[in-house]
Amino acid sequence: LGAAATTSLCCLALGHPIRGGIDIGIGMDIAKNDFYGPALSRAYSLESRIANYPRIVVGQELVTYLEITRDQEPINVVAVASKKVAKMCLECLAVDDDGYPFVDYLGEHYRRTFGEVVDTSVIQKAYRNVLNYSELYKKEKNNKLAFRYTLLRNYFEDRLPLWKNLFRT
Repeated sequence: LGAAATTSLCCLALGHPIRGGIDIGIGMDIAKNDFYGPALSRAYSLESRIANYPRIVVGQELVTYLEITRDQEPINVVAVASKKVAKMCLECLAVDDDGYPFVDYLGEHYRRTFGEVVDTSVIQKAYRNVLNYSELYKKEKNNKLAFRYTLLRNYFEDRLPLWKNLFRT
């Protein structure tokens, strides 16, 4: 989830917005370097049908797995570690207005965890690109993309106050 968050933010800052889907489940190697199964199918569906704008949507199977792991009785050192990691992973997520969980790369957890080491100019560049794309699609009267970038702009504007005191002027 951390890699997805970092990749999403950095790609947006570079002007290459991405969207994605993450889920878990069974699968199989059908050929060398060729994997398929329900988890991949669900992740693809999350990316292609649900994400709709630059965000990483997380599937219910992964959320359920993390919740079960977080709530388990820690019977050994592995269970204790798994419980802590699952809790951290769940803190990396937020639920969007459409009800789907997504990787909250500007959220409070990332701010607490990476706030002192993140290069906030990346956040500033990403936000500028969001504003530029939003304005471009509005001028082009591309209502589909203009709406999608309005959603992304709203996400940034909701989360930016968490990061403001770290911006260097």
